[in-house]
Amino acid sequence: MTIDITTALNNIIHPTIGKNIKAMGITSHITPVANGFDIILTTPFPASFLSSIFLPLVQDTLNKSFAPKKIKVRLVEDIRVHKTQLSGKKLKQIKNTIAIASGKGGVGKSTVTVNLATALAKAGARVGMLDADIYGPSIPLMLGTATLKDAPLQSNQPVIAHGLQTMSIGYLIESDQALIWRGPMLAKALIEMLDNTKWDALDYLFIDLPPGTGDIQLSLVQKIPLTSAIVVTTPQDVATLDARKAIKMFEKTHIDVLGIIENMAYHLCPNCQHQSHIFGHEGGQALAKELQVPMLGQLPLDIQIRLQSDAGQPLSNSSSALSEQIMSMAFNVALTLSQKPLQQNNPFPPIKVISE
Repeated sequence: MTIDITTALNNIIHPTIGKNIKAMGITSHITPVANGFDIILTTPFPASFLSSIFLPLVQDTLNKSFAPKKIKVRLVEDIRVHKTQLSGKKLKQIKNTIAIASGKGGVGKSTVTVNLATALAKAGARVGMLDADIYGPSIPLMLGTATLKDAPLQSNQPVIAHGLQTMSIGYLIESDQALIWRGPMLAKALIEMLDNTKWDALDYLFIDLPPGTGDIQLSLVQKIPLTSAIVVTTPQDVATLDARKAIKMFEKTHIDVLGIIENMAYHLCPNCQHQSHIFGHEGGQALAKELQVPMLGQLPLDIQIRLQSDAGQPLSNSSSALSEQIMSMAFNVALTLSQKPLQQNNPFPPIKVISE
């Protein structure tokens, strides 16, 4: 019977991503009990991503297939530590460190970072965010924490906002103050800020890098243990040209490129729902196919993203079709990362049950 249940589990396909539990890296533990079986499915990503669609599908399928046996299915998550480009090295209290980069400014890199991070936090992960875009730190504004000053500098405690642990140079300087620092000084300051911040047991830390592929970016990616990097672009040729350079930079420094996110992929008319491709059509997808890296998601050019970013309220925390799109993108990011090689000697505690 246990073998039959295992076979049945492997035949259940997630309706939106088209993968079974084996392809998603999910392991199953089947325990015979009175009148049935208890099944624990252990996911290497936030388990709540499966609780609304996949878990009910699994439960219903097994109940119908093995009636009158009573089968109870529970989800358990075990977010693991994946290896970095610096062999055997990782940041203290941080399982996975992901750089968010862009080849040029103005493509919405910081907006993507904020919404991706808050979506994973909403899914139940422990998430941090470091604003390394030191010349233009916008994370405090987007999180509604721009008025906080001095406290992070004095205590090295991250600022908590929308379920995230955050740190930014924007917390330490006035909003109209320009940092006239040279590259080596900036890189040193950022690495010290990263090391000195008292992060509290993070599953994921997102680092919002400065745009481009210059001296600062190179210094950071060579000295910070990174699990992976995500490159943000828009569909237009001038953006994908520079995104290609960012991907090549990561490849040359032996950093895994998790994939590409295409921002401003289209404009959706609020009246008739017609899609207009203002900045070109599927340039990010073409780049992903050319360089053989995953396409992690697309976000539209939408006024709600701008309004809520300016208001310090990430859209992923709302209930809307666009929020669902962001959550789907976050699931794709977590799932793709979970399939990367693991770091050896995982020091983190065992799994926890989060839903049943």
